[in-house]
Amino acid sequence: MYSTKNMNKKLIVRILVIALFLSNMSFAQEKINYNTTQCTFCNMVIKDQLHASKATLESGETAYFDAIECLLNYINSNPTTKFKSYAVINYANGKFINATQATYLKSKAIKSPMGANLSAFATKSIAEKTAKEKSGKLFTWSQLLSIYKDEKVGHNKHSHHNHNRPDAHAPIGVMGDHLHAKGGFMVSLRYMNMQMKGNKSGSASIDDATIYNSYMVAPQKMSMNMYMLGVMYAPSNKLTLMLMQNFVKNDMDLMMRMMGNPMPMFTKFSTLSSGLGDLKLGGLYSVYAKGNNSIHLNASVSIPVGSSTERDDTPMMANAKLPYRMQLGSGTYDISLGATFKGNTATISWGVQPMFLFRTGTNDSGYTFGNNQKLNIWGAYKIANSISLSARVLGINEQKIAGVDSMLNPMMVPTANTTNYGGKRVNSYLGCNISFPKTSFLKDVRLGVEAGLPIYENYNGVQMDEGLTCNLGLKYSI
Repeated sequence: MYSTKNMNKKLIVRILVIALFLSNMSFAQEKINYNTTQCTFCNMVIKDQLHASKATLESGETAYFDAIECLLNYINSNPTTKFKSYAVINYANGKFINATQATYLKSKAIKSPMGANLSAFATKSIAEKTAKEKSGKLFTWSQLLSIYKDEKVGHNKHSHHNHNRPDAHAPIGVMGDHLHAKGGFMVSLRYMNMQMKGNKSGSASIDDATIYNSYMVAPQKMSMNMYMLGVMYAPSNKLTLMLMQNFVKNDMDLMMRMMGNPMPMFTKFSTLSSGLGDLKLGGLYSVYAKGNNSIHLNASVSIPVGSSTERDDTPMMANAKLPYRMQLGSGTYDISLGATFKGNTATISWGVQPMFLFRTGTNDSGYTFGNNQKLNIWGAYKIANSISLSARVLGINEQKIAGVDSMLNPMMVPTANTTNYGGKRVNSYLGCNISFPKTSFLKDVRLGVEAGLPIYENYNGVQMDEGLTCNLGLKYSI
């Protein structure tokens, strides 16, 4: 009787051991296509073969992750999803093991892709030995699940590659700030409005009377509106291609002084130009991406789709050629080169982007807009999982126009005189980015808003005084 019970116990133990063995074998047999498969949570391509993980849903679908922390965050951010099993890579041999039975080590000496520095071990003894060697702390699966329910812990404080963070993208006024993983596609629609009112000579404000000493017409105010449709596609993890087409609308109010006896007469009038702007084709190429920092190169060419021959009626002439500032395009092929440096911590992200624009050739009207240099510096603070606030400073140095349009009278209005173009200015902006949870139907949508004012202006000659600039944007990524 005793021996039969003993034999039954031994049989049950053997069955459990075999079941556990087969279970672990099933985890080990499944493989990830490294350097191709994307993390379900953060969208990074999975490269690290010692920290990957996966979750099998009751539907049979498998979700893959580049790090244990991404798996944990995915589980906690999808509370209604039903899971069948979880698996993590055994750091000791690179094979899948049951995540719920593993022992976890957190050690700065073993870096994980998303920065939480979590590694999994099949046996506690090996984990304890490694912890002594690497000065780490051990956790169970249930302990990690509990810890990662805290919104302040996990992927949110790690790599800038995590596109779920609202500040993973720069403020909406910055172009070409981020790359996409291989196969990534994004469509964006942006709107920019800039208001100008009054005039400055150098850095000092001047009145209309001073302008009338040299010109017949004094600009009063101007509204510049730009609608930008952008497309980005990543043929590889290092290269993202982009296309941007603008629609431009310029509206300027002016005051003309007409000499008469005994008093001069003043006439108000407006000019308008609208249509397609220049088409921009370019690409972003990653040269460094490690931990929480990255560097990529920016390059693009502007194709002269926009008109440089816009006309409108004025008191002096019907269908008159409009000045340089009112034209929709440069009329030349322009090359833009630069680089973008980015980084982030738990709640803060930052970026620096120097850009250099080179004009090539002379347009059909006989002139070339000046080259310019821009420097964007920004920082953002993530106040919630879906909202970040940003501050940005933009410095611009623009050269004068080379050549002249023979159809424009430089004595008529300051905007028709090439000496009144170019200069230096610094603008400051405040903005907000909004993303949506992975469980939301808006999970692929991102919103951005930004407003700014000049804090320094030093123009060449007489130019309109720049006022408030607003940037709005909507992005959709798949």
